[in-house]
Amino acid sequence: MSESQPEQLIEASIRSMFRDFVEHRPASIESALHADCTIWDVFVPELIRGQENREKYHAADQAQSQARGPLELSVDTPLISVWGDTALARYYVRFEYQPPNAVAGVVRISSVHRRENGVWKIVHHHEGMLPSGVPPIAD
Repeated sequence: MSESQPEQLIEASIRSMFRDFVEHRPASIESALHADCTIWDVFVPELIRGQENREKYHAADQAQSQARGPLELSVDTPLISVWGDTALARYYVRFEYQPPNAVAGVVRISSVHRRENGVWKIVHHHEGMLPSGVPPIAD
């Protein structure tokens, strides 16, 4: 893909990152992230900042993933907007872990990307579970 197709490069990077997660390759996941990347993870309440904290996060994330059953994961086609060397991707990830510790859901993701030296890296990754609707209001 050429330099003139940033949307395709960013989408390929996103898909590769989630493939690396399923295949338990945190070092490859990290290669998609900028050195100063911050993360709001769907299962972690605090903002993950800095390389040391990201390494701890990857280790804990892989441990929880491997404690569950087999994982099926799909990434919907991202909506990507590009402004020069900055881009914003918005997309859904659908996941389903099988037993023994089954869980399934849909995650909404927004990620901010920055191009440096011709390479797109994620500078912020934000995940949140898809809401199931508006909670009922008591009478």
